[in-house]
Amino acid sequence: MSLMNLAQSGLSTAMLAMNVVGNNLNNAYTPGYSRQSLIFGEAGGRTTGYGFFGYGVKTDGVQRAYDGFINNQMRNISSEYSALGSRYQQFSQIDDMLGDDTSNISVSLGNIFGALEKMSSDPANPAARQEALSQFKAISYQYNSNSSTLAGLEKSTNTLINQTVSDVNSYAKQLANLNEQIGKIYAQTGTLPADLLDQRDLVLGQLGDLVGVKVNEDTGNGRVDVTMANGMPLVNGDRAYSLEASASPEEPSKTIVSYVDAAGNKMPIDESKFTQGQLGGLFKFRNEDLVDARNQLNQLALQMANKFNEVNHAGYDRNGDQGGDIFTIADPTAITNRNNVGDGTLDVSFTDISQVVAQDYDITFKGPGASDWEVKTSDGRTITPTIGSNGELEFDGISISPQGTPQPGDSFKLNPADNAAGKLKVAIDDGDLIAASSSSDPSDESNNENIKDLIAIKDARLIGNGTLSEAYASLVSSVGSSMSSLKGNAATTGKAYDAIAEQQQSVAGVDLQQEMINLQMFNQYYQANAQVLQTAVDIFDTLLSLRS
Repeated sequence: MSLMNLAQSGLSTAMLAMNVVGNNLNNAYTPGYSRQSLIFGEAGGRTTGYGFFGYGVKTDGVQRAYDGFINNQMRNISSEYSALGSRYQQFSQIDDMLGDDTSNISVSLGNIFGALEKMSSDPANPAARQEALSQFKAISYQYNSNSSTLAGLEKSTNTLINQTVSDVNSYAKQLANLNEQIGKIYAQTGTLPADLLDQRDLVLGQLGDLVGVKVNEDTGNGRVDVTMANGMPLVNGDRAYSLEASASPEEPSKTIVSYVDAAGNKMPIDESKFTQGQLGGLFKFRNEDLVDARNQLNQLALQMANKFNEVNHAGYDRNGDQGGDIFTIADPTAITNRNNVGDGTLDVSFTDISQVVAQDYDITFKGPGASDWEVKTSDGRTITPTIGSNGELEFDGISISPQGTPQPGDSFKLNPADNAAGKLKVAIDDGDLIAASSSSDPSDESNNENIKDLIAIKDARLIGNGTLSEAYASLVSSVGSSMSSLKGNAATTGKAYDAIAEQQQSVAGVDLQQEMINLQMFNQYYQANAQVLQTAVDIFDTLLSLRS
């Protein structure tokens, strides 16, 4: 090969190298961009009697900085971090609700007992009675407000689940489309397009942030297949599968997610298997954190209202009448599964509120016979009810009377304390109706024996082995403990995320200083080859002049 051809080979390669460096510099801040480098190779040569003479340099392609193992680690830690973030975002609102030291149920309880103690010293005082009534109304409002906050969180969580499902479907379609485009280019050129591979990895990361995924990559042709935590495929080559969010047939207020297979069949996913990604965090919050907080709040409201009613019934009001309810407690309601075949319903009432437990029950009709009905708790325990004379199912302080004609397999969901806090109302509209006296004689105005019993509710063991204040403190403590645990896990995961992100950046990121050095180096490389070309031209000119 002539000296001129060697120079042209070097000049061409130098230009290509500077083009790659320039592209790196241009995309230094482009999200998902992976640094590229030109691969140099010898162009061959020939052996002569004088020795081996090379043909110069050639380019063997452009290499994309990439480490699949690190990328996989990054997706996993990012997915875990996203799950913690989405759960924390929702849970922090419960923590904020309970963390108000000036306006909370514990303060309202204290105000009630303080007002009752004032009333005890002068039961006939209208102002003292009105103050006690005002405090009953205040705590009712407090329960209603807290319940409304939790209901709003449930709605916002359902909305986020809907949006997350929509985004998952969108990213899955993008991945399938990228698989198709990459496959076509590879089939035509035998090379993989770096820009599309960057887009692919960026979308994979975005998808992993939404739902935990497992990625199977074919490094030869650039194809990726994606499966979810439950093993169901989400992307298979150029085919994308989808998820669908819809109202639960068992609980219309709850949004469930179903997997849609190739035949269009919809299968509700097992939410317990989804622990990563935004979707996993939302499931964890809604199915555990929110349920626990709501159950504790409803149990507290129910038992408090029941005890005040019970004690007020034992006394006499200012008119000498038997005391009535201070609070109105709504009867529990069973939710009928929309997929039921029969027209059966369940009429539910309280038999002993003190025995009621705030938890979900699944009630299924099994068919005619002595054991027509199966009752299970949300954690899978089977409850054996007592059968009443009219076929009522009695257990845990409630009575259920089946109505209509249910069919085998029909099911119902019941939480006897559900919305006890949200529907709690004050049943009296006059402080004179507070039963302060143990005497039916209205002239016995100084009698405060029953109000002493109302005050004693403060120290009564009503929930588990705790008082009302202790039960509320337990609710606050459990939320606070979970928040602390979340913060700790997020901090630990965040450090791991930063470490892997730094490792990934060291492999695929663009170092501006290094690229500037490379640019100068290839510029010098270009100038050197230009000098070789000039030398070849000079020699050629000299040879021409000698011939002339």
